[in-house]
Amino acid sequence: MLIACFDFPPNEGIGGRRWAKLAKGLAEAGWQVHVIKANPAGNSQTSGWDDDANSDGIFVHSLPRTYPESVSHPKRNIIAKIRYRLAIRKLAKIESGTIYDIAIGWKDIFQKKAIEIIQKHNITAVAATGAPFNLLYYTTQLKETIPNLKVLCDYRDPWLTAQNYGMKGLEKSRMDAEIKKQEYIFKHADWITCPNDFLLQEIKDTAIDKPRAQFKSLTHFYDSADLASYLHSKEIEGEKIRIIYGGAIYMGIEDTLRGLNSGLNQLKVSNQEMYHRLDIRFYTPHLQHAHIFAGHPCVAFSQTIGKKFFTELRQSHAAMIFLADHNKNYLTTKFFEYLPFKVPLLYFGEKGFVANFIQDNNLGVYIQNPTTELLSAIEKVSASNSNFNQNFDASQFSLEHKAQELIKLFE
Repeated sequence: MLIACFDFPPNEGIGGRRWAKLAKGLAEAGWQVHVIKANPAGNSQTSGWDDDANSDGIFVHSLPRTYPESVSHPKRNIIAKIRYRLAIRKLAKIESGTIYDIAIGWKDIFQKKAIEIIQKHNITAVAATGAPFNLLYYTTQLKETIPNLKVLCDYRDPWLTAQNYGMKGLEKSRMDAEIKKQEYIFKHADWITCPNDFLLQEIKDTAIDKPRAQFKSLTHFYDSADLASYLHSKEIEGEKIRIIYGGAIYMGIEDTLRGLNSGLNQLKVSNQEMYHRLDIRFYTPHLQHAHIFAGHPCVAFSQTIGKKFFTELRQSHAAMIFLADHNKNYLTTKFFEYLPFKVPLLYFGEKGFVANFIQDNNLGVYIQNPTTELLSAIEKVSASNSNFNQNFDASQFSLEHKAQELIKLFE
């Protein structure tokens, strides 16, 4: 098995966790897994999932980056700004589609290495994950040299309808180039996978011609090995009501955070006893959002703490989930990692599949208007007789289960 993942661990970056875990799951099931990734970007941190990438049976091959780091990882000084502008102009001349895909220029060295590994190890299946979406295109092109190769293209985000990667407002000629690449993938790849059915359908709806590829959801998941030592029973100590959030704060949820702040403003007036019991903690690399809660000492922002977060989760009354409107139907990785802990979820965002999933399965409380609903939600999740999540079977979302789904496809 070969996996193409641009920022596979030890690289930091979105996307590495999903396929480091799946590689580990496949290796534990007895598969030999080879991975092609890019060299780490300069001054980048080491991924928190590096141990998974170092599992027995996983062989990682790292290739030089070809995309200018002056664009992908710009510095903040005059010289860096000049380099950025020069690189942008050069990219615009050499690339027909979006210029903000970090796999640009990687085709030759990637395909040469991929063919070498496939032929040396008699590999019959390859999975590529995007963004960057050019990597899906380069991977599917391998079938021109190795026609019997089975190719799976995993979309973690929308491509043509994306709000980022330079796709929003892309001029027609460049959009046509992106459409052409995706049509090639739909025609020649064997499977298109996504973390959920909504994204899968959104991507399928962008097809011009009827795709040859089969479309299948491959949801995010939790790794039992990560959680095993944290799942023991733990009594919540003290009078404080601890509510936590862990992970990135994505684009588009600033207004939702302000809504929570408004709810706290109201709670401070209407129920001071409840307000002074609150202990709300954000563990996130995006500390710049802390100013939104400047008037509330009960809210603290700290850097991410890795797997120690699970200890915090076990000792909390609830875990928060924030989703922007365009993500209201998408269950995130952290969502699945919360489930085995049977900790109530407080979901702030627009009504959609996530809200319905939480309500239908009694996993927590959906808060549409924090100003008027926050007090009631906190009372529900902090009640001593709260029975949220107690009978929900989360095993269908385990890494072991997802690895077996992949194996069934490839066999």
